[in-house]
Amino acid sequence: MAELGIRNGLRSRTIESSSLSTGTKNKTYVMTYKKLYSGEVVELIDYVKEYMSLHNDVEILIGCDSQNFSDKTIYAIVVALYHKGKSVHVLYNKWKTQREPTRSVRLLNEVWYAVEVAEVMKNSGIPKVKWIDIDINPDPKYKSNEVFRQAVGLVEGMGYEVRYKSLGPIATYAADHLVKL
Repeated sequence: MAELGIRNGLRSRTIESSSLSTGTKNKTYVMTYKKLYSGEVVELIDYVKEYMSLHNDVEILIGCDSQNFSDKTIYAIVVALYHKGKSVHVLYNKWKTQREPTRSVRLLNEVWYAVEVAEVMKNSGIPKVKWIDIDINPDPKYKSNEVFRQAVGLVEGMGYEVRYKSLGPIATYAADHLVKL
């Protein structure tokens, strides 16, 4: 289960999973995240388990956003540990890939990356993710709406609750900020 390697300058490990993006059974996940404000590098699974054991009433929210710049696409995944009505503790992973020219593919990649992280966390014994936030607008006048039904179906089909632009998705707001840095 744990074959270590380096991807995008961060430690990664290979875990067994299916993937829509590659169609393979083995996929490398970057499980090393950073704390938003300090930049401290943490191993996601261990950190979240410890955090959850020290804090009561924490909901886990996951979101992803991306942005095309020049010949690259920058993705940012956020795992938000939300203290309902009080505060949020943000962990993130950001990386660059070859530019994804097709908007619908890039948007569905964002959704799938968030679902994959939720699945890894679930399979590691972490309590179920409360929400997966997607950066897609339900209003047909916006371009992202072209994949709205697919994205909602993907998230709900995997057994998670979904929030989208009009519902105040905390995790995707943070991811949006990160891809623009």
